[in-house]
Amino acid sequence: MIHSKRRLTTVAVLVAAMSLLAAGCGGKSDTSSTGTATTLTPKGSSSMASLTGSLTGGGSSFQDGFDQRAIADFSKVAPKANVVYQKSGSSDGKKALADGTVDFAGSDSLIKPEETLNAKKADVLYFPTVVAPITVSYNVKGVTDLRLSGDTVAKIFAAKITTWNDPAIKADNPGTTLPSTSITVVHRSDGSGTTSNFTKYLVAAAPGSWTLGSGDSVQWPASTQGAEKNSGVATVISQTDGAIGYVDLADAAKSNLDVAAIKNKAGKFVKPTPAGASAAAAGATVAADLTYNPIDASGDAAYPITSPTYVLVYKTQTDPAKAKLLKAFIRFMLTDEQAVAGNVLYAPLPKSLAAKAVSQLDQIGT
Repeated sequence: MIHSKRRLTTVAVLVAAMSLLAAGCGGKSDTSSTGTATTLTPKGSSSMASLTGSLTGGGSSFQDGFDQRAIADFSKVAPKANVVYQKSGSSDGKKALADGTVDFAGSDSLIKPEETLNAKKADVLYFPTVVAPITVSYNVKGVTDLRLSGDTVAKIFAAKITTWNDPAIKADNPGTTLPSTSITVVHRSDGSGTTSNFTKYLVAAAPGSWTLGSGDSVQWPASTQGAEKNSGVATVISQTDGAIGYVDLADAAKSNLDVAAIKNKAGKFVKPTPAGASAAAAGATVAADLTYNPIDASGDAAYPITSPTYVLVYKTQTDPAKAKLLKAFIRFMLTDEQAVAGNVLYAPLPKSLAAKAVSQLDQIGT
């Protein structure tokens, strides 16, 4: 059943709130003690205007909203350059980079031993760009305020809980009337970094109830339903009464979905917001290759299903002009564009991580 237009969902409120925040900030960088990234280069420098050439990227659908915004803004300061990004899933993006059909790949997961890109792993750089929550989105008639613990989420997605009035869901939502509607679990059917990070959360938060492991793809129960890309999962949820699935915040907002508050390590039920994602990322340990894990982070304000996302590129480029354009575009994403991440429901990187990523650009060469 498609959601009623009369319902003002939590996600819609978040969109409005983030737009107001952006307007109030006047597009300036956040230099407060929250750890968000500052602008590290002047906006629209003259060197940007002289850039020429084209770049092709593809992969993660989770980061697509931010990437499209960055591409649109980059075209304003570098009008002679052309950058395109096609969402197709993290696994596909990594394969395309290995095959040489893209100049950069979007991925929310790391290179795995079985992936073709692994043979070239020593020449690949990870550039974190933003951080964002993975929502647990749902469509249940009459239920607009849902809370779920990690163990309950795991049992739902493992098909151990099959109706909305199950005692475990009731225990998470005292005083809420829950229907006997059957649960339809919706998951990604394509290889997905969103799946990888969502299932990593289930492993961390509910190891006793989640036994299907983690990865870009897992063996879902036969009763569940698959869909391609975050947008595909969101569409199926929006059209199915009783459905639940995992979706990035931007696509959940576009589909006007309700999103659950998830119980974090501190025992607090936290809604998926850019602020909650920032809180989760703030305390994450950053590896030497700039990868990090904000999943199931500590802290009262941390949203527990928070995902990193990366742009993957080769250190060694064969075309000096393309290398120059690639470095300029990634620098733009890591500097000027961090200030507007919230406009499209992503959170900027911690400023120390953004600075490290900018410094890593020096490793790209011919």
